[in-house]
Amino acid sequence: MTVVERYSIVMVVNEVDAVEGELVRTYAPITISKLIRMLPIRSRLYKLPDRAYFQVGLRMDVEKPREQVSRGCIAFWPQASAMALFLRDSKLRQPVSLIGKVTKGLEAVERASMGAPIVIKLAT
Repeated sequence: MTVVERYSIVMVVNEVDAVEGELVRTYAPITISKLIRMLPIRSRLYKLPDRAYFQVGLRMDVEKPREQVSRGCIAFWPQASAMALFLRDSKLRQPVSLIGKVTKGLEAVERASMGAPIVIKLAT
């Protein structure tokens, strides 16, 4: 049996802008396996000064908690039941589960307006 260690994903913002990323199974294996089974996920993008986030409907505790993240990190934010894309290096008050990184197109997230539609799916 082969275990997939990295999942390539695409996040489509405003139905046109593609943001590429990867989920890394070793970062938070339980969280990632649950998220992968939920794909594709349709949501709305919201922003804070250090991150953009979108609700994914997953309810679980933090796995391998991190309180510091870098620009481009993808994390599961349990308190908001959301995936977060970090727009800058941040020290966090609430721990998150690091689940991956953006590999291309983070600028599309920075440009997106509050409430923009987003679809997260496996890359083909």
